[in-house]
Amino acid sequence: MLRRFAIAGLFAVAAATAAVAWIWFPWVFSPSYTIRIASGPLGSDGQKFLSAFRRELSEEHPRVRLILEDEASLERSATALQGGKADLAVARSDHPVVASGGTIVVLSRIALVIMAPANSPAATMKDLLGKKIALLDGAAPDDPLLRTVMDFYGLDSRQMVSLGAAQVGAALASKRIAAVVALGPIGPGAIADALKAIVKASKKPLKFINLESRAITEQSPVYEPVEIPPGAFVAAPASPQGEVTTVAVTVRLVATKTMLNDVAGEITRLLLVTRAKLAATLPRIAQVEAPDTDKKGVLPVHPGAAAYLDGSQVSFFEEAMNILFNISIIGGVTGTLALWVRASWRRRRPSAAQQILVRLSVLWREVRTAPREALNGLDDELDDVSGALLDEFVGEQISADRFSGIAVMIAQIRYSIDRRQQT
Repeated sequence: MLRRFAIAGLFAVAAATAAVAWIWFPWVFSPSYTIRIASGPLGSDGQKFLSAFRRELSEEHPRVRLILEDEASLERSATALQGGKADLAVARSDHPVVASGGTIVVLSRIALVIMAPANSPAATMKDLLGKKIALLDGAAPDDPLLRTVMDFYGLDSRQMVSLGAAQVGAALASKRIAAVVALGPIGPGAIADALKAIVKASKKPLKFINLESRAITEQSPVYEPVEIPPGAFVAAPASPQGEVTTVAVTVRLVATKTMLNDVAGEITRLLLVTRAKLAATLPRIAQVEAPDTDKKGVLPVHPGAAAYLDGSQVSFFEEAMNILFNISIIGGVTGTLALWVRASWRRRRPSAAQQILVRLSVLWREVRTAPREALNGLDDELDDVSGALLDEFVGEQISADRFSGIAVMIAQIRYSIDRRQQT
């Protein structure tokens, strides 16, 4: 009986192990593993980078199928992840989905810069209160980063006027606007192109106005303080001429919290490998970087990505062994408890051997006192008891010594029946 119980326990442990593996490591049992990424607008730097990453992933992991789903905007991309339509998404750090998910890598930064004519008396943001400010085309008036900066300095949205880069140059020259706001990457990109167009139209250089970046980001931790180095936008003549402090929103590749840790860690590794390979041909790819794994931040890093970056990532074999170890402990405790319950139940419940002995004791007394016409019935009952004893012995419920002792008792009672029948 104990042997059968042990075999059943082993089968139970094996079934539990298979169930855990099916839930935690589904790709082991599947010919392919699909990952859906909401990659943002078609043609953007993030979309190009992820397209290159897909090629890298297909070479190292042919069974993994990566599907890129282009969205019209980063807002739409984040919404796709939020609605469960994607496993990964390119999203801005000021979108709620970033705080509720887990960052894999930081793809880029979108900085906010405020420029004014070089001879303008405006030196700080307070000098722009009540004055018209141009917002370059491509930047939305309701952009969360822009609204945060305007609210911090008490600027009114009615001060903002959307203009093209060529129009801004003429408006600055005629003093119809006091400054211009632009959103874009630090380096080549929208800000640098607009800056060149404005200077060409106005024939005058521009200066950058510093923001109180630390104070702004303390109030809004989803943003980062950044320092723009001299010549970041135009090398000659250098623009800006000196270091500029401002704020930026990060563009991140975010995963759902349900993504498996080893999958997130492997994606992080391959993304950083892809960045290193493409940095020479796509300079903007150099902006891709690992996220800060400081757990005090409001933008959490996916545990799998953090484990890879911190060097604490557990291999598939180690994780499987840990699972088996835990299952073996649970199985051992459960088996011990089951044996204790079974032993307690058997102590409280009379065994088959005890029941047979009680019945034999009754038969022994009845044989001595029963009338002769009842002896045949007692003999038949003794046959039934003998059959029950044999069944218990074959089922290994009674030891051989105890079987022999009870068999002797049965033979003695049968002898007594025969003597009384012959008398």
